[in-house]
Amino acid sequence: MTGVKNIILSNPAGEQVNIGTVTFADAGNAQSRFTVAIAPEFGEYFLAMRPFRCLAGKTQQLCWFPVNREPQVISATDLVPLEYALMFMRTKPASLHLNPFNGVYYKMAWSDEGLTGTVQDVDMDPFITPDAVPLERRVRPLRPQDLSPGDPRSHWLPTLTIR
Repeated sequence: MTGVKNIILSNPAGEQVNIGTVTFADAGNAQSRFTVAIAPEFGEYFLAMRPFRCLAGKTQQLCWFPVNREPQVISATDLVPLEYALMFMRTKPASLHLNPFNGVYYKMAWSDEGLTGTVQDVDMDPFITPDAVPLERRVRPLRPQDLSPGDPRSHWLPTLTIR
């Protein structure tokens, strides 16, 4: 994948929000380097004693929580670095607190449109307190069993598309 692609979050009601872009470049060996740029609609908030960029909706606020612990490179069979770069924490609008248990992870797969991510619930604690994770798992602390399918009815924007 190469070029600039839009990152769109959507829901079954038809709402679509362009949350930014991903710029892909050829990295050789059937891999693509990427850079994520979040849209200016994400406001600056100081939550849980640190700055976050958040997108506020009527019922939820999504706060971007990118994790970049390895080269920003993907391949046809490894999308984890991009999934980690597009993680969020959800909270109620105007809330000043974030609960790490309310992590939002989009498990991505190739589709006809490009990449499609389905919402997964995840506890963000391995990223917030990395010392609790065994040393050999600190770059990629999440395991498949750490993800659980998110209920689309409880998530404002349960689908991510990169096209």
